[in-house]
Amino acid sequence: MESDANALILLRRTAFPNLSGDEVELPDEAVTALTSWAAHSGLGQRPADVKAVTARRKLALDRLRAQGLTVRHVTLRPEWRLAVGLGNKDNAHEIGTTLHGSYGWPIIPGSTLKGVTAQWVWEHDKPTTPEKVARYVRIFGAPLTKERAKDMPEQPGPARGRVRFLDAFAAGAPVTVTVDVLTPHVKPYYDRTADERTAAQAPPPAEHHQPVPVRFLTVSAGRFDAALVGDDADETEQAAKWLVEAVNELGVGAKTSAGYGYLTAEEKA
Repeated sequence: MESDANALILLRRTAFPNLSGDEVELPDEAVTALTSWAAHSGLGQRPADVKAVTARRKLALDRLRAQGLTVRHVTLRPEWRLAVGLGNKDNAHEIGTTLHGSYGWPIIPGSTLKGVTAQWVWEHDKPTTPEKVARYVRIFGAPLTKERAKDMPEQPGPARGRVRFLDAFAAGAPVTVTVDVLTPHVKPYYDRTADERTAAQAPPPAEHHQPVPVRFLTVSAGRFDAALVGDDADETEQAAKWLVEAVNELGVGAKTSAGYGYLTAEEKA
């Protein structure tokens, strides 16, 4: 496989099944080949292309700024490993990772960054006054989730958030992609209990089950650039500060309880 092949196509559209007998099996060698290519090529990130896309993105944001919008940047560096999109089993090999829809490179979705920031604010600066609720809604939008609205005397009306959280891209140079391994020791039990239709027939977890290594992809080094675009300078600056605190304290993506997903964040004008 070429080092600059589009990872979105390779991971989601290729499969090499064994068509023997009545069952279709995907050989482990295919997953090993794909993940090895992903780590070797950085999921197809060619340095010159990443640099060009960074320049194009800067030009687009400069034009938004020229239109009167406020743009804030936050640089995000993984402290260890980052697994975003691990639950997206959207390919035959079940290698879950979030990739950009055109370039196929690893990104941190803007929806993920907005979600973790909103959750951080709700947990640590909970809006308890009408003024704080109004500011929260202006930045993140409404309606609120049922869990958040239950403490409100009145549910705010529908509103668009005035700060847009854009997808975080590799900042000027490729980020490092690393293959990681998860090894469930009682896979038959987990497979059945994951589906409520088969949970009742799940075999009990026991030591006689065979451990099954599962390979998945992470980002282990590099820098992402997260951009926030807002209608109001103060609100956008506040959202950027909250984002810095949120990714430091809550992390993003999967397996944060195991140490994945924590980011060192630095705000830039």
